[in-house]
Amino acid sequence: MDLKSIEAAKRRVGGPFRLSVLLQKRIIELVRGAPPVIDHPERERGPIQVALREILDGKISLEMIPADSFDQLVEQARQEKEARAAARDAEMGSLPPGAQSGGFGGASFDLGSEPKR
Repeated sequence: MDLKSIEAAKRRVGGPFRLSVLLQKRIIELVRGAPPVIDHPERERGPIQVALREILDGKISLEMIPADSFDQLVEQARQEKEARAAARDAEMGSLPPGAQSGGFGGASFDLGSEPKR
């Protein structure tokens, strides 16, 4: 897999985000046992290369969705990510003192100096 192949695949599917989504979905299918749809898949080194070759050969593509629907999906994903981060921050705030900083109650240890002889 070279840079030219990746750039060509980005152009073919409409950008790096769409390429990433398509590759992820197809690699999962291949790993779970879906048959490759390209000729001579044994020439490729693994599921990533098989999926990329399938894209470049025009054998697979993302189901196209209207731009406004795509924007809504992106916004929904952003909101879900923010909600997860807020929940994680709230969870960290409810931990006992010292648990966030490694569990030593704020104590510091000097591990960089040599022992005295």
